[in-house]
Amino acid sequence: MTDKRVFLGFSLTPLQTLQIEAIQQQLPLSVRLVPRDNLHMTLAFLGQASSETIAALILSVDAITKPRFKVTLDLIEHWHKPKILCLKGAASDPKLMMLANAGQLLAQQHKLHQGEHHYNPHITLSRKAKAAVSDVKFQPLLIQPKALHLFQSFAGENGVEYPILHTWQLS
Repeated sequence: MTDKRVFLGFSLTPLQTLQIEAIQQQLPLSVRLVPRDNLHMTLAFLGQASSETIAALILSVDAITKPRFKVTLDLIEHWHKPKILCLKGAASDPKLMMLANAGQLLAQQHKLHQGEHHYNPHITLSRKAKAAVSDVKFQPLLIQPKALHLFQSFAGENGVEYPILHTWQLS
């Protein structure tokens, strides 16, 4: 059995997806937009994991506190190294930071990929972005997820796909 590339994250509501698409329509034609089905906010990228590790990870996430939180994404930022444009916000809610820290601890415990940067709540808007953008008009996006998901990331026939492997309700 081959390993799966996995991450913890949050889905968007249909309205949030429409709001993101309205932002994407204002981006330069030279960038590659993230398809609507792939829009999400990552909590922790975990990398390659075996079926056994995924099963153990699910049990570990079952055991942690998963509080509801709020985050406002209000800044479009260009990240030079991954060449992405993202909608970003400040990680100011202690409940979100608790979840982000728990995600990194789980990654460490299960010997998975650990983030090398401080957690930045964001939604990737586009890839292959060579420069920052200005003059994009949008309302800040308030994210208040009701569930945490374990996503798989794989190259499908029509590009990258992110099926959900497991879901936990936030409380």
